Amino acid sequence: MFININDCDFNDDYFHFTNKENISNILNEGLLPTNGPASQLVKDKANVSISQGIKGILGILNSFIFVFTTEVKISDIPEEYKKYFSEISDFNSNDLIPKDIVYKGMSRKLKDEVYFRVEIDDKQLEKAKIGGLTGYDIKLPMAIDKSKLQIVTDENNDILTAYDVAFNIYEKVKNIEIFKEMNEDFFEMFEFIENNKDNNFTGKKR
Repeated sequence: MFININDCDFNDDYFHFTNKENISNILNEGLLPTNGPASQLVKDKANVSISQGIKGILGILNSFIFVFTTEVKISDIPEEYKKYFSEISDFNSNDLIPKDIVYKGMSRKLKDEVYFRVEIDDKQLEKAKIGGLTGYDIKLPMAIDKSKLQIVTDENNDILTAYDVAFNIYEKVKNIEIFKEMNEDFFEMFEFIENNKDNNFTGKKR
């Protein structure tokens, strides 16, 4: 049910991040192919989205941040995400979302999510759609049994947020140029957060 982050293999293990409100259902029913707000934004089909290792986690989060900073208008922000963009007062605007607001919004969203480690086999991978710049963004058309899932925790068995996991990875690779070059938006977000960590990100509507 749980796995210490230090016992995860961030080269080969597979991971899925989801809102913490989904934990109970996932532990009861496993992972089911869905078409959530993120998938709808990029017009994706229902699937179980997983990432392989550091490259996959970096790639999918970087892509998510990139889409929000370059393609999504304020009026396109999914209803479920609006609570994370507390600086925005007019959600009908056709303006693109300013980068600093995206970084704050995404950091809040990640703090509401968790990572599962996912065990999958070769037969499942044969049916997967593999994409992304790194080839580590994997979409599975089938359900994943609950027995194949473990929530990522710290050494005290406390569940880590997806933000904690992402920051742990950022700390591991922040000085490795190839990772920074391929995941510029991810690194810019965490550099922004680090440079503004004394500020309160709860934010007030403007």
